[in-house]
Amino acid sequence: MQIKTVFTIGDRDINEDAMVVDPQQNIFAVIDGATGLGGLPGSLASGLIKKALEKEAFSPLRDKIIEGNTHLRETTESSNKEQHLLEQIPKHERSSCGLAAIQIHKNEDGTAASMDWASAGDCMLFLQFKDHSIRQVTFDHIDRLDNEAIMLMQKEWDNYLNGLSTIEDVSIEELKRKHQLFRKNVQELLQANRNKLNTPEGYGIIDGSHEAADFLEYGHIPLIAVNKILLLSDGLKLHSSRGSDQEETWLTTAKMAFEKGLDELEKYILQLEESDPACLFYPRLKQHDDKSGILIEL
Repeated sequence: MQIKTVFTIGDRDINEDAMVVDPQQNIFAVIDGATGLGGLPGSLASGLIKKALEKEAFSPLRDKIIEGNTHLRETTESSNKEQHLLEQIPKHERSSCGLAAIQIHKNEDGTAASMDWASAGDCMLFLQFKDHSIRQVTFDHIDRLDNEAIMLMQKEWDNYLNGLSTIEDVSIEELKRKHQLFRKNVQELLQANRNKLNTPEGYGIIDGSHEAADFLEYGHIPLIAVNKILLLSDGLKLHSSRGSDQEETWLTTAKMAFEKGLDELEKYILQLEESDPACLFYPRLKQHDDKSGILIEL
């Protein structure tokens, strides 16, 4: 197998993502940590799941993740002086993480035969076949919730821009301040959406709760005619321009990664983000997100 990776910090001082590249156990994962809104750091959850996946054991992939989820619960409860039970901590304040993880099983001759997979949150898994067709294995349930907040921010942008004679007279610093203001104005919605985690109205995520295991998606896939395997955190998702259709963005992202490689994908996204520091022309919640990606060629 040829393995290429990307692992880049975003706007924060600490990279909340974690990544597993373990050729000995043939386990690979991108893990997207999410800091609680006013709460615990996302690096806590992503680090514990990484540790659980890298632990040398014959446990199935799903069991490793659930064990890491249990450790997250225990660590959260032991480090929190005010609330002794995880359930006493509001969902939006918990340390949590999404992930896309695989374990490849090989034939006796060393060729890849099949893989187990698991996912939560907005980390994505794609397969490319030898005829270059693409299969999207996972689904991003968080994207539709984030888009609710982004659409409200766009309305505020529209109201602001309609009052200007020309945007060229506004400094970048002022546009960035407006973005921060509009972001603050949707904080309650973001909190409400975060409180939907591990419910049928929301999305599955690893947060230490018992419900996390029920909302973990997983499966087994024979690697029939598979050429490449791609795992991405949402920081490597292509951004859509204002007013454009976002339905095919993930598939477009996967196609670019398969055709041009992870480095080119990251370079393109970073250039776009640098050109739009106020998140105006390519609407998003922050300028730079942590970026993690693994591309495996069989």
